[in-house]
Amino acid sequence: MLTASQKVLSVGISPCPNDVFIFGALMLGKIPTGGLTFHFDLQDVETLNQAAQQAAFDMVKISCAAYPFCQQTYEMLPAGGALGRGVGPLLLSTDGVWSPERETLVPGPFTTANLLLDFYAKRPLRKAYRPFDALYNSLCRGEATQGVVIHEKRFIYVQDGLHLIQDLGTYWEEQTGNPIPLGVIVARRDLQLQGVLTDLLRASLRYAYAHYEEIFALCKQHAQDLQEEVIAAHIRLYVNDYSYDPGEDGRRAMEYLLRYRQEEVSAL
Repeated sequence: MLTASQKVLSVGISPCPNDVFIFGALMLGKIPTGGLTFHFDLQDVETLNQAAQQAAFDMVKISCAAYPFCQQTYEMLPAGGALGRGVGPLLLSTDGVWSPERETLVPGPFTTANLLLDFYAKRPLRKAYRPFDALYNSLCRGEATQGVVIHEKRFIYVQDGLHLIQDLGTYWEEQTGNPIPLGVIVARRDLQLQGVLTDLLRASLRYAYAHYEEIFALCKQHAQDLQEEVIAAHIRLYVNDYSYDPGEDGRRAMEYLLRYRQEEVSAL
């Protein structure tokens, strides 16, 4: 077992406001860590999903749908994840029409957004994968006609002239009765530091709420969209009680999603 005093941990998170808000106190060195040092690498969510499959980080934020592909190496932590109601990806189009026969842009094969699209469509689809910001820009420029949008783009698509076809999270909630498990923090099993890391995530979250303006400023530095009201709305939506502890409701939702993912993988 590696002790905290011996370890510099590599951490992969996205630059999205919810991740930076939760990890901000650790990024800025604002809370005691018991000797742990953290080195952060901020990447697109799908980049993190694929990096986890290569065991590239000691701790990493991944899509919930990606967990079956790295669970032998990593264990989920019961803090810091993205889970909730009304937080799902949006299926958008440029013309108000969605056709399963047309190509649909998706922010990565291992994303929960991709899983939720399949859950909604219930049929094979033509897909092209793009990082979430490039995907959104492709829709806005008319280079593609339909795609699944995630993160803070859900707050600005109307002003950018895009049309909602289906809130994939709403569909999930209606069909399953569960909240939507979007993302989860995982840590390498061989570290045997899961309890320590969970406590640190919760301490970091408490610090963020107690020093909101300080951590919000850090979120602004990394956010894809620099409108303060969009960043604040993103934090309010994606950082919630489930981020501190998923509880029975959240654990049940995760188990349901993972069963569905395993069935998909087994069918390949």
